[in-house]
Amino acid sequence: MSPVSTDFKVLESHRDRISTIEFWDNGIIFIKLDDNEQVELSDSRSQYEFLKSKFDGKHKHRVLVEPGRFTEISKEAREFSSKTDSNAMTLGTAVIVKTLAHRIIINFIINFTRQDAMKMKMFDSKEKAIDWLLKLKQ
Repeated sequence: MSPVSTDFKVLESHRDRISTIEFWDNGIIFIKLDDNEQVELSDSRSQYEFLKSKFDGKHKHRVLVEPGRFTEISKEAREFSSKTDSNAMTLGTAVIVKTLAHRIIINFIINFTRQDAMKMKMFDSKEKAIDWLLKLKQ
């Protein structure tokens, strides 16, 4: 496996209630969730609307998500995140998992997301996640 360049520049940064969203010059959108937060439906909708405003209609988003320590997601937010409509502008989502709880939740979302509409995969390292995202074809 070839080494992944973790050398990138942040082109834009956006802060919402529970996370920081960065747009990197390699085409990846990095969402870093805060520690000790509960992701609510309103948070998921807000992130969706923000990312939708950045979608050019052609180049689907490559999203890297890093949950914070002890971050949880409500049932409603999980269901919203699993809907095909919520993922229409996303090519792929890579999630860095650090705990068994995160692994269980992400596995649940993966199982309920149509993988032909949007690919989602979990990783134990940021480097592997970035490598996978960069290899996805539009």
